Amino acid sequence: MKLVAVGQTDVGREREHNEDAFLVDLEQGLFLVADGMGGHQAGEVASGIARETVASVLRENSAMPKLQALDTAIREANARVVQGGQQVRARKGMGTTIVAIVHDADAVGIAHAGDSRCYRLRGGLLGRMTRDHSLVEELGGDDPAVHAALASYSNVITRALGTAVDTVPEIRREPIEPGDVYLLCSDGLSGPVDDSSIADILKSEPNLELACEKLIAKANDRGGPDNVSVVLVRFEADSPAA
Repeated sequence: MKLVAVGQTDVGREREHNEDAFLVDLEQGLFLVADGMGGHQAGEVASGIARETVASVLRENSAMPKLQALDTAIREANARVVQGGQQVRARKGMGTTIVAIVHDADAVGIAHAGDSRCYRLRGGLLGRMTRDHSLVEELGGDDPAVHAALASYSNVITRALGTAVDTVPEIRREPIEPGDVYLLCSDGLSGPVDDSSIADILKSEPNLELACEKLIAKANDRGGPDNVSVVLVRFEADSPAA
């Protein structure tokens, strides 16, 4: 299976600093988005720690099953973010969400903590592969009335790296099919842009670089209230040997 992948990030329209981080690592088949939280640019530090730790620990554990290695890497990232927040007073309480996928033979391993999301476009249908670790989703489920009642708590995250020593990612493994497109994003995209608009862009724009640009532009057109990061990964069938 051949992989094509791109990633982009943008500060948005209302923030002064970009505290998101993303990774496109075709060699390891590793892709992630992290959305940092914390004052004095500590969120930028936290998301950077998460990105670098996951990449390095996954590489160090290359003999381990991929999903297990990804789980191990994210747990280590959590420990390092916690440690970083304890060592520097200005970074106390810093944290980051994370969503990551790793290519594993005929499947992908998906891991996340927080409200950064993974979507999959398959056969023209967009599906969410993660459920937010947020107060709204955990209490409201799929009930729009509950979501509306809890709108003022929309930024309350119930799980993120750095917020507790025992934070662990939620993980799953999904078989892949040729043509699958995976989208990883921070809530700077999924907040202002509804799923149907995301699907329309992915279905109408086969060029992943341009699709990234259009998704970010759509978020900014709708106010750009937060940093927005997008990673797109497409799995393509190998060309037959000549």
